Amino acid sequence: MSNVEISLYMLVGLIIGVIFHEFMHGYIAYKMGDPTAKNAGRLTLDPLAHIDPFGTIILPGILFILSMLGLGNFIIGYAKPVPINPFLFRRRAGIIWVSLAGPLTNLFLGFIFMLLSKAALSWGGDSTIWIKLFQTLMLFAYINILLFIFNLIPIPPLDGSRILGYFLKGEARSIYSSIEPFGIFILLVLLSLFGVAFTSLTANFANLLSSIMGLPKLF
Repeated sequence: MSNVEISLYMLVGLIIGVIFHEFMHGYIAYKMGDPTAKNAGRLTLDPLAHIDPFGTIILPGILFILSMLGLGNFIIGYAKPVPINPFLFRRRAGIIWVSLAGPLTNLFLGFIFMLLSKAALSWGGDSTIWIKLFQTLMLFAYINILLFIFNLIPIPPLDGSRILGYFLKGEARSIYSSIEPFGIFILLVLLSLFGVAFTSLTANFANLLSSIMGLPKLF
């Protein structure tokens, strides 16, 4: 595959991943007793309801161009966060399950795309079309695995920070929460400094899952 194809398929996989990610945040919150997302019209798989100008368009667009130029092999982004009200949860620990719902959905999607790619490889043999389908589905799997790992980073406003924040108390929790307005800038700096290491970690994890499922390595 060319860099353009790889970048394009990862972009499509990203859009699929972030939509399901946010939908599941809202769905689990609703099941926990919070109808905020439903009342706001966000309990839907309609992409237009979840688009964030920077996270869904600008950031992935920049990484898409860099990836096409061979300056990276991952595209990351995020959708507009689904509104939730933790005070409406039936249990305080509901925030953990709501936070985990998004990343675990991406991991599940990665697993499903790998299963589909294995089926494509088995059914199509050496056919060029089926090999192309296999590669596309594997890229969809990879980008969802990347979203799984990325969103568990404990830096606000990522899901990992909500989980860690639940266990912090008093002043420690206040200080931790205070960095949220600067979280996206911290993440951008970290990705610029450690993007290669992050990509390598994601690729190794994706390759591990591939080998467990009897699939060839993606990277």
